Amino acid sequence: MPGIDKKTIFEDLFKRHFKQLYAHALGWLQDEESAKDIVHDAFCYLWEHLERYDNVNLLSLLYKLVQSRCVNHIRQNQAKDNYIQYQQFFLDDEVIDYELYEKRVAQIMKRLEELPPQTRRVFTQCVLYKKKYKEVAELYEISPLTVKTLVARAFKTLRKQILFFF
Repeated sequence: MPGIDKKTIFEDLFKRHFKQLYAHALGWLQDEESAKDIVHDAFCYLWEHLERYDNVNLLSLLYKLVQSRCVNHIRQNQAKDNYIQYQQFFLDDEVIDYELYEKRVAQIMKRLEELPPQTRRVFTQCVLYKKKYKEVAELYEISPLTVKTLVARAFKTLRKQILFFF
């Protein structure tokens, strides 16, 4: 930034806009500590990369950085919650009931067999055999986007059917 000290610009932004950015993050997260951390992280990023944004509205950039980090935080928490639900679904007080486990696996396999043939084949290749979408697309001569759609559809269908069953 020609003629203006980086530190001066940054301090001015921080003093004038921290509270409103914090309020913005708090509106997304409803968690004071996480909101503060995210705003702090956005300011740290801006400090490290300030030279890149010579002709950019820095306040607008900060809002975008905060919002992006809030969305990522929400996604990470949702993934953690899903994992905890998954663990609770298959484990009872840290003691594995193998009979129940076998019943659940059999039910999942039954539901998997009920999927449309192409969806089942694609899902099996991607999830069970851990092939990349591109590999499966080439194998079945379809687009990678179609593979992604079929896998997502299969997960959605299985999730609804299995959670409804149990």
